[in-house]
Amino acid sequence: MNLCLRKVFVSLWLLYTSSIAAQVGFSLPFLNDVTPGTIINVPVQVTGFDSITSVQFVIRWNPEVVQYLISDKYGLPGLDSEDFNPMNTLDSGILRFAWSAPDLETGVTLPDDTTIFRVRLKAIGAENTGTEITLGSAPPTDLEVTRLVNDTIRVVDTDDIEIVQGFAAIGYTVSTGEPADDPFQLKVFPNPFSEHTNISFDLPEDGDLHLAVTDISGRIVLEKTSPRLSRGQHGMEIVSPELREKGMYYLILSTKTRSCVQPLFVF
Repeated sequence: MNLCLRKVFVSLWLLYTSSIAAQVGFSLPFLNDVTPGTIINVPVQVTGFDSITSVQFVIRWNPEVVQYLISDKYGLPGLDSEDFNPMNTLDSGILRFAWSAPDLETGVTLPDDTTIFRVRLKAIGAENTGTEITLGSAPPTDLEVTRLVNDTIRVVDTDDIEIVQGFAAIGYTVSTGEPADDPFQLKVFPNPFSEHTNISFDLPEDGDLHLAVTDISGRIVLEKTSPRLSRGQHGMEIVSPELREKGMYYLILSTKTRSCVQPLFVF
C-alpha cells in the first residue's frame, strides 16, 4: 500500500471509530399499570458513555399526574444532590440536572445500562391518566454532553445522542409500538401521543377499509372509509384534535372479513 492510500485508509478509520464512540444514549422506563398513590422509580440509564466530561439536561413530566419526591441512586463519580435543581419542580414537572466529571483530563466511562441516577415520583393522577417522562432541553437548560476526543473536550452533536423516552400509565397498560397480533400487523407510533400519531398496516387483500376510533364507552368519535385499497402496506395519520380531548380510545380497523382493535392514548 503506498503512502497516499495508507493516509486515506487511516483517516477513514479514525473517522469511522470516532463516529462509533460518539453515540451516547440515555433511556427512561415505560411504566404500565401504575397504582394510583404509589411511588414509582424512574432510573436514567446510559449507553456509549465513554470518556464523558459533563452532562446536562432536564427531565419533564405532567405534575398533575405524577409528583416529584427525590433523586437518589447516584451512579456517577462526584454526583450528589447539588447537581440537581428542584426549584419549582413540584409545580412545573421539570427537574434540571448538570454534572461535571471530577477529573476532566480522563472523563468518565461506564458500562452500558448503568443507572446514573434515579428519580422517585408519586402517582397522584386518577386511573386512566398518564404522562410522558422525557429527557431533553428546557430553557435555560439545554441538552448537552461533552467528552474527551484526542485529549480535547468536545461537545457531542445532539444528532449523536440517542434518547429513549419514558411514560407512566396510571391504572392501565399502553402499547409500546410493537406489532400487534392481528391480520393487519397494525403499528401505531407514537402511542401515547399528544399531537399526532402514525398508523401503518398491511392489507392482506384488495378491498374497502373502515377505520373507527371510539372512546372508552364505545361512542365513535372518528370514522373514515378508504374504498378500493390495494393489497399491501398502507399508512395514515391521526391528529389529536380529531379525538376532541385527552384520554383513552380504541382504534378499530376492519374489512368485510377481518378486524382488529388497538388502544390509543392522548395526553
